[in-house]
This record gives sequence, C-alpha cells and structure tokens, in this order.
Amino acid sequence: MALVARVQGNMVRLSARRHRRILFASIVTLAISVVLLGLIGAIRWRGRQAVRSDTGTVIAQTGQQLVRSLQSRRGTLTFLRDTLSRQPDLSAGPLEAMGGSAVQHTRHLLGVGLVRGSDPPAWWAQPASLSKASLAELNRAVERRTRLRGTWRVPSTFVTSPPAERPLLVMLEPLRSPAAREQAVIGIFDLKPLFADFFAATLPHPYPVRILDGSQVLYQTGDWMLPSGGPGPIVAQEAVAVDAAKWLLKMQPGSSSVAQTLSWLNALVIALGVIAGAGITVIVWILAARTWILQRAVERRTAALRRVSERLRELAIRDELTGLYNRRFFLERLEWECDRAKRYQRPFACLMVDLNGFKQVNDRLGHHAGDFVLTRVAHELSLALRQSDILARFGGDEFVIALPETTPAQAEAVAEKLRSVRIEAPEGAARGVKTVTLSVGMSRLEPDRERAQDVLDAADRSLYAWKARLKSAPMDRPAPWPNRKG
Repeated sequence: MALVARVQGNMVRLSARRHRRILFASIVTLAISVVLLGLIGAIRWRGRQAVRSDTGTVIAQTGQQLVRSLQSRRGTLTFLRDTLSRQPDLSAGPLEAMGGSAVQHTRHLLGVGLVRGSDPPAWWAQPASLSKASLAELNRAVERRTRLRGTWRVPSTFVTSPPAERPLLVMLEPLRSPAAREQAVIGIFDLKPLFADFFAATLPHPYPVRILDGSQVLYQTGDWMLPSGGPGPIVAQEAVAVDAAKWLLKMQPGSSSVAQTLSWLNALVIALGVIAGAGITVIVWILAARTWILQRAVERRTAALRRVSERLRELAIRDELTGLYNRRFFLERLEWECDRAKRYQRPFACLMVDLNGFKQVNDRLGHHAGDFVLTRVAHELSLALRQSDILARFGGDEFVIALPETTPAQAEAVAEKLRSVRIEAPEGAARGVKTVTLSVGMSRLEPDRERAQDVLDAADRSLYAWKARLKSAPMDRPAPWPNRKG
C-alpha cells in the first residue's frame, strides 16, 4: 500500500508538471503571437506609408503629363486658328477640308468648327458619332459658355455631357485678329477614350484611376476599389487644371514594385507566423501527449500494483484451496470478536470441526480426492452458516467457526446441523472408502474471565471429547458443553 501511495504521489507531481509545461508553452505561444502580430501591424503600417508615398509620386507625375497631353491636343486648334488668321477669306470648301484633315489626324477629335458670338457653332467637321439630340445639347452648352465674360480673350476648356455616360471635352481657341472679334475655333474631344489611351501609355503599372469634375465622374478604371466596411483603400489625389477646367485626379496603389514587395513581405511574415504558431502548437501537444502517455503508464502500473496488493492481501487472509479465511486472520478476528462480546456483554460461541474418515480418503484415493472433499466441506459449511459468522480453515482437515451473537442453544443447533453433513469422495464407494462426516466441538465465552485463546482451546477439547465418544459407542444425543476448568 505504501508503494501505491508513492505512485499516486508521483502521478500528482506528474500532472502538476504537465500543467506547468502546458502553461509555459501557452505563454510562449501567446508572446510569439503578439510579437508576430505587432510585426505584421508595423510592416503593414510602414507598407501603407511607402505605398502612399509611391502612389503620391506617381500621381504627381501623371497629373503633369496629363496637362501636357491635353495641351498638345490644343495644338491642332492653334494651327487652325493661325491658318484662319492668315487667310480669313477662306471659303467653306477649304475650311471643311481642313477640318476633316484635323479630325482624321488627331486622335479622339470628334469635330471642329468656328463659333461667332452667341451663335451656334459652324461645324467644318461635324461630330458624326453624336445623335441629333446630343449635337443640339452640345450646341446649347457651347452657346451658354460663350456668354461668359472673358471667353473671347483667352483659350477656354470645359466638359459637357450630352449623353450622361459620354463626357465630351470642349476646347475654344479665340482668334487674335482685331477683325475677328468674338470668334474662336472649337474642338470636341471624346474624353473617356482619350483618358484610357493616356493612362495605358503613361503609367508604368496598372494603377486604379478616377477623375472627377466636381461630383461628376469623368473617367474611372474598372479596377477602382470602392470603400467597404473595413479600412478603406489608400487613395492619393492631385488637382489638375487645364485652362479654366479644374479636375481632381485620384489614384489607388497598383501593382508597383513597392506594392509587390510589401505583399510578398506580408505573405512571408504571415507564413512565418503560421509556421511558428503551428510549431509551438505541435510542441505543446507533443509535451501534453508525452505527459499523458506517462500518466497513463503510471495509472496502469498503479492499477496493476493495486490488483497485486489486493491479491496479496487475499492470499494473506485466505486459504488457497478452499477460499476460506486462514488461521492467522481467524485468530485476529476471534480476538476482536471476543473483546466486543465482553465489552457489550453479548453471547458468543465457537465451533471446532474435524473430518471423520478423511485420512482414509487420502490414503486410498489420493490427495486429489482429499482436496475435493475439503472443498465440498467448505462449501457445505458456508451454506449452513450466516453471513456474519466467521468460517476459517484451521489446518489440515480442521475448520473453525466463530458465531457472534449466538447463545449455547443456538450454537448446539448449528453443530447438530453440521454433524448431519455427509460428503461422498469420488469413487469412494467402489474402493471401500466410507462417507466423510463431521465432528463438531463447541465452546462459549464466559464474561469477565475468558480470553480468545481460552475459547479456542475449549472448543478443541470439546472436539476431541466428541471424537472419543464416537469411537467408544454411537450416541443418540450430542455431548454436553465441556468443562474448560478441568
């Protein structure tokens, strides 16, 4: 039992060690996770700053190039203006030929003409892709524009949208000769294709772009990301002014080298974090599994030791052949029962049982038959007694019975019941072996002057007295209680 207690103490220490290891591994995992999350957050913040700076540089350069590109488109109108200033008397035919040539050789130029005062434009090359309603709306927008002060003094640029989804860029180039006051060459450009070609040819990488004229969206690429529920995308913006037209150019980070590097770096840090977390988790589980395996082994060993201990205890108090209590246990229990009976002044009796004819069974039939007879006797005695009675094999063919709370009359009745037991040895009748019977001696506890050994000795003397009387002559009634004093 001490060994079992020691093993259980080791199990407690092992379990405590297991919990300490798991707690330590959890703290390490948490610390590594916090560090990795902080590193990822710092990298993402620094990356956003770098991407924002990179995008700001690109959008500033793009805005300047856009202004220069639109100014170069104005060069066609400037050439027509100078030609008309040198030859103001050109007829309609040459003007239409000149306007058709300008439209043909200038990308995204839909039409050119001449505006006089507040009259509708006189088109040298009419925008053929516009419907009549769209062309009438365009003419009205030009008329409204020419009514503004300063229109005839400096070049003018504005946007109109006869079809709501097709913005048009209108450029006015006033004539400079005094004879041609309030006259200007007009050019109409298709704005969306112009912007698409410009950004495709200018930007080194595909950046999402959006151009606003106030609240009106003039152009927007298909990969423009709108704000969602999370943190909004990075947006850099640049003001673009072409003559009196003022636009707002917005740009989001594209697939630049900086963005790609940061994306790879974020992916690498996340992958390292996942690997580290998985590694720590595996280590935790390995430690936990190792401790669990050791604990299970200790539990199995403890259970085996407990079974061995119980088996040893049974062997220490039980007779191996009959399964009854042995002599040592009976003597300890008899002492305890006698003390209890004396203390509470309760009746107590003891029976000593011996087998008649057992030696003949062993001599003629062998020890296997003798063992069989002993086993049967133990079984019969167990059936005849109460559960509170204590039955033990005292040695050889002798059995002893302690009867707590039993008066002499009750003990005599039990003895008579046992004397009626008959055990047939296997093949005993064929070989002339008599039936085995039981001789029973009785004793009782006399209060205030009897010890356990005295009770046992008295039962032994009573047994021998009974056996002696059986040898001398058959008896019709049981022997009286022996006088243990004489």
